[in-house]
Amino acid sequence: MTHAPPLDQRIVDEFFQLENRRGSKGIAWLYGMIATYGTKPEDLEAGYHWDGTSIVLTNKKRPIRPLHPQWVFLFQLKEKQPHKMQGRWESLYSSLYRAIAHQQIRFNITDLLLAYRLRKSYYRQLKQQQASVPACVVAS
Repeated sequence: MTHAPPLDQRIVDEFFQLENRRGSKGIAWLYGMIATYGTKPEDLEAGYHWDGTSIVLTNKKRPIRPLHPQWVFLFQLKEKQPHKMQGRWESLYSSLYRAIAHQQIRFNITDLLLAYRLRKSYYRQLKQQQASVPACVVAS
């Protein structure tokens, strides 16, 4: 049986529940990165750098923009990025997978990625609709 993807407010709530749980700040940061940028932990591990509020993955040409730029600031993703990430990735995402398996986290990575894709599709359709509406001509 399938379930509906998480609503944005539930993602935000879960992030802060994780962040406030002792020993889960790194997990919260990774959760926030996945939710904000719609990327898998493995893609982040391959390498990225910040470009304003966007991230550029080493194996991609274009930056990935957050669909909710406010999440970058709300979750403090740049400021709270764990130091010396090299060598910590496996530990970080195995902790995330373990928290999901023990149901300490309500939404799994697939849920977060699906929510991101649906949000992206919705915003793209909205943008296309706005572009197709002809500008009103004001009579003088």
